[in-house]
Amino acid sequence: MKKLLTTILCLILLTGTSMMNARPPMQASMNTEVPSKLVKNENGSWQLIVNGKPFIMLAGELHNSSASTTEYLNSLWAPLKTLNLNTVLAPIAWEQFEPQEGIYDYTLIDNMIDGARKNGFKLSVLWFGSWKNGESSYAPTWVKEDTKRFFRVKNVEGKEIETLSPFCENTMKADAKAFRILVEHIKKMDQATGTVIALQPENEVGIFQDMDYTKASLTAYGQEVPQALIQYMKKNRKNLRKELLSVWKENGAKTSGTWKTVFGDNAWSKSFYTTWQYATYIDFVAAGAKEIYPLPTFCNCWLVQKPDDMPGVYPNGGPVSRVMDIWKAAAPHINVLAPDIYLSDFKNIVADYHRADNPLLIPEAVMKPANAFWAFGEHSALCYSPFGIEDGADNFTFAQSYKVLDELMPLITEHQGSNRMIGVMKMPGESERTVTMGDYQLCIKYDAEDAYGLIIRTEKNEFVVAGINFKVYFTSTDKKKTGYIKQVWEGGYDTDGEWKATRLLNGDETYHNAVLIAKGRRTFTSEKSNNYNADHSDEIFVYSPTSYQAVWSPGIYRVTTYLR
Repeated sequence: MKKLLTTILCLILLTGTSMMNARPPMQASMNTEVPSKLVKNENGSWQLIVNGKPFIMLAGELHNSSASTTEYLNSLWAPLKTLNLNTVLAPIAWEQFEPQEGIYDYTLIDNMIDGARKNGFKLSVLWFGSWKNGESSYAPTWVKEDTKRFFRVKNVEGKEIETLSPFCENTMKADAKAFRILVEHIKKMDQATGTVIALQPENEVGIFQDMDYTKASLTAYGQEVPQALIQYMKKNRKNLRKELLSVWKENGAKTSGTWKTVFGDNAWSKSFYTTWQYATYIDFVAAGAKEIYPLPTFCNCWLVQKPDDMPGVYPNGGPVSRVMDIWKAAAPHINVLAPDIYLSDFKNIVADYHRADNPLLIPEAVMKPANAFWAFGEHSALCYSPFGIEDGADNFTFAQSYKVLDELMPLITEHQGSNRMIGVMKMPGESERTVTMGDYQLCIKYDAEDAYGLIIRTEKNEFVVAGINFKVYFTSTDKKKTGYIKQVWEGGYDTDGEWKATRLLNGDETYHNAVLIAKGRRTFTSEKSNNYNADHSDEIFVYSPTSYQAVWSPGIYRVTTYLR
């Protein structure tokens, strides 16, 4: 047996291919039908199809330890329902799922699926396996303690750190086996009902140094660059990320050779080969599971925090935008590379990740509804998911924002990827935005720092506008004609998707139909609210003996227009 393994490894080295390219032998599944899949619609936009219909995840991700006991998780379903979520992202830790090698505990995953199903949520399962946030604290004790069989990353001084090495074949196989068995169980328990709609293998992977200095890593660094990456770069040269393309071109755009030969003896060469190892490792983990039950998969990443940060300042090897092309070449079983967004430069980050080969999916973010409206309206996002969602259970504005998005879901999914839908979000320093939609030029003027929403052109002379704190002027693209508003109705959509009007707005509410004023929905409450920082002091009414405050959230407006 030992001789056979040695022969196999030698063959791998001779072909210049990483060990992570090998696929584990899996038993063929008789039925791999899944409740969710990714497809492109007629507009060329990726959509998540759940039970035969387009679906957008109005989601929230639980804190890391919130699903670690059944009692704690079960206490969260009721408050989560108040936020109008349709999907929950929840972790399963390898250390709890396989506490002893070969012994699997299904208690937590069974409880998670059952609880989500009973409370009307879809579920995305996050696998905290070999890595989480660039560390390995969620790996089982039997893996952590056996540092010979499951060796660690070494730093430049040759000292082992607490992170499992992506070059360790034993770790990769153990992780892949556990994840495969987890997904096999999910299929057995949930295939008929389809609660689980997506999977995330690992979490924010990478190492906080320039490379792994283990013997296996140094050996791999001296090998040929895999032809899969070379061929990808040749095929996609015109569209390669500048970080990869510039380094390749500076070294002669060679189509064979070692990592140093092709990319130079520098930090980027080390980063590219480290990225290849992480990507192929995780693709190996995902491939075995998808062979049994091919749910959509995504890998999230800890973003580059500052433009001049070098690999290792952020987790080196993760799917940051700089190395997305390497991930695309190395990990065909990962459907989406997903940014965790806590930085303020939201518009540029989502634009970076939204590509023809990569739909936008945001698994971790701040609890800012403006971001969700922009992501769905401007970039056809599959998911927006604030992290630590249970902490925001009393956030009225966020809950109402998700309610509005849910009301608009049929319209949003119908227009994903088309030029008939745009997002609205004010960024610092911006005062207005002008866009062309059909025969109309829309001038959007922001009334507050927290101005956001989306606009959908549903008919030639009809627009559905959702949002808060902005105005929209409808003028003609033809200078010989004048565009004007015919009527503005305020209202919403019921559970059957039928429009229900609450007011016809005219006079002061629209400056006599000169402009749509998206002021938002007003809800009177006697409860203390932590929601909204915009100045609506003129809308607070006091009644005796109880004080009622007008709390504002995004509204929905149907606007008909005409040209004259």
